[in-house]
Amino acid sequence: MDLILLQPGDPDFIPATSDTTGGSLIDPQWQDASLKLGRCLELVSVHQGMRLRTAITGEQAHDNTAADRPIITELTCVKYVDNTSVKLYDYCLRAQPLGKGKDQPTVLYIARNSGDKTSNIITLSLRDAIVSEIQFQSHPDDMPTEQFKLNFTEILWTYTVQSTNAETAGNMVAGWSIAQNRPITQFS
Repeated sequence: MDLILLQPGDPDFIPATSDTTGGSLIDPQWQDASLKLGRCLELVSVHQGMRLRTAITGEQAHDNTAADRPIITELTCVKYVDNTSVKLYDYCLRAQPLGKGKDQPTVLYIARNSGDKTSNIITLSLRDAIVSEIQFQSHPDDMPTEQFKLNFTEILWTYTVQSTNAETAGNMVAGWSIAQNRPITQFS
């Protein structure tokens, strides 16, 4: 089973005294030493995509025109309603970033249970992430959820290579600056 964690860039988004029994907040006693996690929200699912605006041809202009820009979609996240829900609504309405600048990225960890270990598969780091949309949804046979979208100025994808014994065997990194329309390996 996958474990999807969202760590807001602002360490005060989830208060240290937060009641971890009230929803999808992660118990502060659970730690993965390799990830150095702060306070996180557990997500039910996450979706993100990208595409080129036009088909690649023999000639391609690289002058930052709209036709030359790839489309990187917002991240669509789903979580159960919990004691951070109202704060997400507030941040959305005020367009307040979940973390500001390159030193406060919002980070998503996608991990997989492997035997008795939880191993990180891929990490998505977002610069200046804001909640651009949020929708509440009730369910007849489950707890209510909310789907929200995260917009950002830069993204870094870090894939963690796993060895056969589920130990870390290195990383592969790629990134993109939407603001500058260019590849990056670290936040600018």
